Amino acid sequence: MKTLSLLSLFLLLPAFAFAQSAVELKQQPLSKWNIGSANYSGITRLGENRYALVSDKEPADGFFLFRIDQNAATGEVTNVYLEGFRGNAKPHVNARGISLRDCEGIAWFAPAATLFISGEGDQKILEYSLDGQPTGRKLSVPGQFALPNIVGNCGFEALTYSAATHLFWTTTETPLPADCPAPGPANPGISGLLRLQAFDDQLQPAGQYAYRMAPGRMADFGATYVHGVPALTALPDGRLLVLEREANITAGGLSSTVECKLFLVNPTEGHLIDSSVSLKTLDPNHFLVKKLLATWKTAAQPLRLNFANYEGMCLGRTLQDGRQTLLLVSDSQGGYHKGPFRLKDYLKVIVLGE
Repeated sequence: MKTLSLLSLFLLLPAFAFAQSAVELKQQPLSKWNIGSANYSGITRLGENRYALVSDKEPADGFFLFRIDQNAATGEVTNVYLEGFRGNAKPHVNARGISLRDCEGIAWFAPAATLFISGEGDQKILEYSLDGQPTGRKLSVPGQFALPNIVGNCGFEALTYSAATHLFWTTTETPLPADCPAPGPANPGISGLLRLQAFDDQLQPAGQYAYRMAPGRMADFGATYVHGVPALTALPDGRLLVLEREANITAGGLSSTVECKLFLVNPTEGHLIDSSVSLKTLDPNHFLVKKLLATWKTAAQPLRLNFANYEGMCLGRTLQDGRQTLLLVSDSQGGYHKGPFRLKDYLKVIVLGE
């Protein structure tokens, strides 16, 4: 798709503006509503207060259906109800009985009333009916994102769709090895280079844009370190919210941290690229311009355990004053615990502004 065609589409859309700043509400554990632990990695809104969430270590590829109520004035989550799980009747599983798809991202596809789920295990983005069964359709993913071309377990975590722009968006969690070294101990302070890929309603590639992550940490790396993009959220006017997450996990768990940064980008003002473009030599001015909206940090400390590894996000309800909310969900690794520490699944609300 040519740049002019994309711009023409977006110029017809209504404005969807909000202030530069964002209001962060206190995260709330799902256990508050007697909901058990899982490995939540993605969330999408189906309409009103109904949502679908994916968990990446379930016996079947599929999704959980939730009802999430928010206060109309503040955006605070007031009630959460788990309706149940809808999964593939014939899943492919590993020796532990866990789905090989490794479901990470999920997007509601309003035109067909179906859901698309991205998997890191196969680097595919497949369509599912509302009863959790694969329809046989999938996004036509360019070969450069194929499983052999990614960093292991750092593929398609992010997935979003906008019915207003008729576009899906995804990206790999960390850079493709052909584009850039992965941020980490071997490359301290590096800014990862990613490709944001769009698809149209016909499930075909519809544009690709270069994205430069914020620099990672320079020292004090833990036993596990991941710096990447686990989630995207498409806005009705064509802009995208990008979640950058830097997780640093120590061997013993104590002092582990997760730092999240929420950025806003506008592909309609960006430069189209394709697989032939080298990100290493790309003109710095051809990367998407970023605006920081919010940043927060959680940690595992003896007196304050609020550690939350946020992996999924989507738009929530619109407030009475017109402000838009954003819902985020964290992955507790099934309520992982070691010694006195036990991780929790959290929901977090960010009010995007006026």
